[in-house]
Amino acid sequence: MDIKMELKDKLKEIGAVLLYETSNHNEIGVLGGTTGVSLFHFYYAKFLNENSHTDKGVEMIFETFDRIQKGYNYPTFCDGISGALWGLELLKEEQFIELDEDIITPETDEYLLIMMKKDIESNYYDFLHGAIGYGFYFLKRYENSISRISKKRYKEYLDVLVVFFKDTAIKNENGIWWKSRNSLDQNKFEGCNLSLSHGISSIINFLSRLAAHPVFYDDVSNLLKLAVNYLICNKNENTELVSSFSNFIFEGEFIDPFSRLAWCYGDLGIGLTLLRVGEVLNDEELYQEAILILKQTTKRRSFVETTVKDAGICHGAFGIMHIYNHVYKKTKNSVFKKACHFWARTGLDMAIYVDGHAGYKEYYRRDHWKSETSLLGGVAGIGLAIISYLADFDTKWDEALLIG
Repeated sequence: MDIKMELKDKLKEIGAVLLYETSNHNEIGVLGGTTGVSLFHFYYAKFLNENSHTDKGVEMIFETFDRIQKGYNYPTFCDGISGALWGLELLKEEQFIELDEDIITPETDEYLLIMMKKDIESNYYDFLHGAIGYGFYFLKRYENSISRISKKRYKEYLDVLVVFFKDTAIKNENGIWWKSRNSLDQNKFEGCNLSLSHGISSIINFLSRLAAHPVFYDDVSNLLKLAVNYLICNKNENTELVSSFSNFIFEGEFIDPFSRLAWCYGDLGIGLTLLRVGEVLNDEELYQEAILILKQTTKRRSFVETTVKDAGICHGAFGIMHIYNHVYKKTKNSVFKKACHFWARTGLDMAIYVDGHAGYKEYYRRDHWKSETSLLGGVAGIGLAIISYLADFDTKWDEALLIG
């Protein structure tokens, strides 16, 4: 059977699961909660050109607002309010729903600002669960706001985060980096996390999104250039190594030069970030360096080289497929098209669990597997990746992963 037909059939299975399966999430965020599942329904309805999934998506959005109004207060981007409200803004951008600009109250924004400042005080910049996540939501509101008063307010919120990055940047001969608390094999340490999900690549990616706006460019461009230089200077030069980048640097040394092939950690997230910065700064040399890093990843196929165990977006086959699909659309380089096809095939072959959603379970930790509906690790994310592969229209849901 043609792989596109297989993907379409798998998408149909996922759609049925998410239409009738009660969500296994207590949270509402865009990556780890119900808002991400609602994104699937809206995009799938557009793909099918029918309304049953639109109705389900609308129902989930109403439930989200109802929970917030009844006192739900978990704030983070991955699981909580800031991610849910970011998702609403995206749905409005994509013209799936209509929202009044003032439907999100200033009191809600002020609460999220307080939570961002608390994370800043703790030097906790984490994209999924910390300060950058709130900033990412505020940036989306800044971009979508019509009112000059609202735009000014969101810029002030974002300036708080920029000052934090300026004040906490650590300078050395290679550029600048930011310290974070990390754990590896139950050992905790402070050092530099290079990843897109939790590390300095997320700072660089976020700064590049600010730099795309002239009002922020002068304030962040130098930070951006210095941080990129630090990242490039910590590329593994040993061509015999599988990975171009380590996950962590401690006291100037790599902690294990190997990193997995995934969105969350390793070369793919770093390569995507450098590609974006090359575009924003109009730096052709950096852009081509990013292409080379990403091309190198396409040679990695075996489990030993990738450590891919499941099919999800965060650290699985369809996340890899989607990244290669994104890069192929951007570059038209056939290397990425072939890699995209390989990981689509791999992802389809992973649907082996009779008690999983559409055959899938997420590898959680220490050989624990669970059925999952979310965007980040579950079948909603797998479905969205398949839609982006098959659809004849552009999708923007992957902005939630710092990809778009």
